[in-house]
Amino acid sequence: MSALDSKNVTKKKKSLSFIEILGQSFSLIFALQNKEGRRKMMDLAEDNPLPIIFAGVLAMSIFFITCFVGSQVVLHVVMTK
Repeated sequence: MSALDSKNVTKKKKSLSFIEILGQSFSLIFALQNKEGRRKMMDLAEDNPLPIIFAGVLAMSIFFITCFVGSQVVLHVVMTK
């Protein structure tokens, strides 16, 4: 194994940061994950699934909050007229 291969292995094993988790959660919502992000997420899911689970929970939270706020706005508009 060369020095470049060992650097690539350590780079791939790096955990997701909060910004990357937030980005993955939006990607999960809109199903727009690029191949590199999906590959990184699947590689990390084998070793450390906690950030992936957190991204999924965050995606669900964002989605349900958006739906709830949207429905409340529509109900408010309908009730005031």
